[in-house]
Amino acid sequence: MRDAFYVEFFSGMFPKVHRFIRARFRSGLAEDLASETMLTVWRKQVPVPTDDVGLRQLRALTYKIALGHISNAEKRRAREADALHRGIPRVTPEADPTYEAVVPVVLAEEVARLDSNDRQGVNLMIAGFRTAEIADILGITEKAASMRLVRARKRLGRRLVAGERDVGDHVSA
Repeated sequence: MRDAFYVEFFSGMFPKVHRFIRARFRSGLAEDLASETMLTVWRKQVPVPTDDVGLRQLRALTYKIALGHISNAEKRRAREADALHRGIPRVTPEADPTYEAVVPVVLAEEVARLDSNDRQGVNLMIAGFRTAEIADILGITEKAASMRLVRARKRLGRRLVAGERDVGDHVSA
C-alpha cells in the first residue's frame, strides 16, 4: 500500500516541486534538486496519509524539504564562487532587470511592506503559481490561500491608490 501510494504521490508532486525549484535554478539543477527532494521524502518513511489533512501536511513537508535543498544548493554555489575567486550573480529583485520590467518598483516596494503571510502569497502569485500550488507550498488550505491573496491584493490596491501621485511619478520616469 505504501509503495503504491508513494508512486502515485511522487508522479503528481515531482512536476510541482520541479517548477517550484525552477523559479530559482536552471532546469538541470532544478530536476536534480526535485529528485533529491522526493528521495528525502521517501527516506523519511512518512506514514501514508489517511485523510485530506494528512495529504496536505505531506505536500507541505515536501515543499519544506525542497526549500532545504534549495538553501543547501545556494550555499554550495556561494562556496564554489568563493573558492574560484569569482562571483556568480544571483538573481534577486534588486539585481534582476527583468523583475522590474514585470513588477514595477512601486509595487515591489509595497509588496515588501506587507506582513510576511501576505508577502509570501503575493510573491508566489507574482512568480506564477496558482492558488492551489500556493496553498501546498505554504501548508494551508486552498481556501485560506485564496483569502490571503484577496486580502493582500486589497491592501496593495488601497496603498497604491493612496499613493497614486507617487505611482504616476515612477511610471513616467
